Amino acid sequence: MKRIVFFVGIVAVVLGLLSVAPALAQDDVLKFWTFEYTDAVDPFFTQYIDEWNATHELQVERQEFPFGQYTGEVLSTGIATGDAPDVFFISPGDWRRYADSGLALPLQDYIPDYLTEDVLAASWDAVTLDGNVYSLPFEMEPVALWYNKTILEEAGVEVPTTWDELVAAAQALTTEDRYGILIPTAGDYYQNFVFYPFLWMAGAEVVNGDFSAASVNTPEAARALDLWGTLMSEGYAAPDNTGPVDERFPTDQGAMFVSGYWVYGWIKDNYPEFVENLAVASIPAPDADSERRTVYGGWTVMVYANTEHPAEAAEFAINMFGREDNSRATEWGTVYNTKLSPRASVIADNPDFYAEFPHNVFANDIFPTARPEPAFPPEVAQTVWEAIQDVMYNGVSGEDAAAAWAEKIDSYLLTR
Repeated sequence: MKRIVFFVGIVAVVLGLLSVAPALAQDDVLKFWTFEYTDAVDPFFTQYIDEWNATHELQVERQEFPFGQYTGEVLSTGIATGDAPDVFFISPGDWRRYADSGLALPLQDYIPDYLTEDVLAASWDAVTLDGNVYSLPFEMEPVALWYNKTILEEAGVEVPTTWDELVAAAQALTTEDRYGILIPTAGDYYQNFVFYPFLWMAGAEVVNGDFSAASVNTPEAARALDLWGTLMSEGYAAPDNTGPVDERFPTDQGAMFVSGYWVYGWIKDNYPEFVENLAVASIPAPDADSERRTVYGGWTVMVYANTEHPAEAAEFAINMFGREDNSRATEWGTVYNTKLSPRASVIADNPDFYAEFPHNVFANDIFPTARPEPAFPPEVAQTVWEAIQDVMYNGVSGEDAAAAWAEKIDSYLLTR
């Protein structure tokens, strides 16, 4: 909540700055900001920046910041104080407020035709608002159900395919020393991200198609909320500290884990002995005949609207992952990380890699059911996690949480 209030104040300052002046003076370099990546990933950026700096008069300087501070504080403060980066990574959860506020440079006139054709249409849709492309997609991370196949086999539990089976499996796999399932616990954008497939598979949406009214005061939305409430209230899900990665999973303290494609790379690097126990499946659907859905996220590259070097900043941003030679885009997903590329050519050009576990499961089974993470204003995003927190921790029924959720959204939309 503090972060949301903080951002509202920052937006007011930012909009004031935009109304009185173009851009404050910046050093004659291209500033490139990201959050902190691991030491294993940093060479990806170093090599590209060194290559750029050796061939361009305008030099690039990269700064990285702690993940938890990057989007909520660092970016917004940098823009408000005139220390904005020219190029920066933006998450889907923060994307819309930058695009809506005129802080992102439209990029469609800089994007080459080959890249327009190579990137999946759904990925372009996720970064387009009112006909303008405001960032470049470079990764897709679908969410799935990871599980410890050894624990399930020893317990005689089949991989769940429906919500009733998921609850039963979580119950059977919960012991004094182990949780049956791990789902996100903190009320934030990430929790929303993982919850969306459950909401969609139940048959609900957050808002209607023209963004004029809430769509969550329904039995379908209540059912999705009740599922997460049940997993928590019954003690089958860990009550705290579960995020994108969770050390309880590879240490046999959690039997199932709802998380993204990145989990494989994390486990391979940090718990290689656990890989032989690792398996993955689609998120269970409400019923046997329900359509499966999942969500994919992924950071994108944005260019600051008031950069003093729009052409160079756009070139730098686009070529980082979008050069016609797709080797860099390939390396990002297959060498430095485990991520799917939004470029169709990457999967087509690397059949051997995508024939191996778990890449084959994600490419062939999970990704075809994926929708991009929606980019809601922060006021709407907050209502999502407040509803989830109510059913998980405050004893609120799914029906009541859905009704309150819809009321909050509608109240906000009346102010737009």
